[in-house]
Amino acid sequence: AICRKVLTALVHPYYRQSATCSFSSKMGKDTILQDLEKWFFENDDFANKMEEFAMNNCDVFDVDSTEQKLEYTTVYNEFRALFEKELEGFVTSQGVTPQEFSQVAQKEATNSQDGDTPFKWIVATSDYEVFLQMMQDEKRKKMEK
Repeated sequence: AICRKVLTALVHPYYRQSATCSFSSKMGKDTILQDLEKWFFENDDFANKMEEFAMNNCDVFDVDSTEQKLEYTTVYNEFRALFEKELEGFVTSQGVTPQEFSQVAQKEATNSQDGDTPFKWIVATSDYEVFLQMMQDEKRKKMEK
């Protein structure tokens, strides 16, 4: 899926394999960051939802212009809302509240000496430039058909 390829290519280098944070959850001790990475890169349901969104909304984007249309912001906000809903659903399915997850993210960011945290790729996924690239790539793919 192009969405997964673009997100993986643009975002995965930000992830630091060694970072783990443990929670007591209904399944015992979990490493939420490892589980999150697996969900993000291997969960077909999540990838399909992101792919479907891109396919359904890419027609708005112009691949030959650098103009940033107001419509792009509307679609971007819809994408962010979908991504955040999916992320929150995953986190809560692991027995972790959004508040606990936020605390771990803040702690990890604070403890990181170089600013390179595993949460950077989550932030990068919702970054406008990453989103724009994904949508333009999807539009190009659709135009080739």
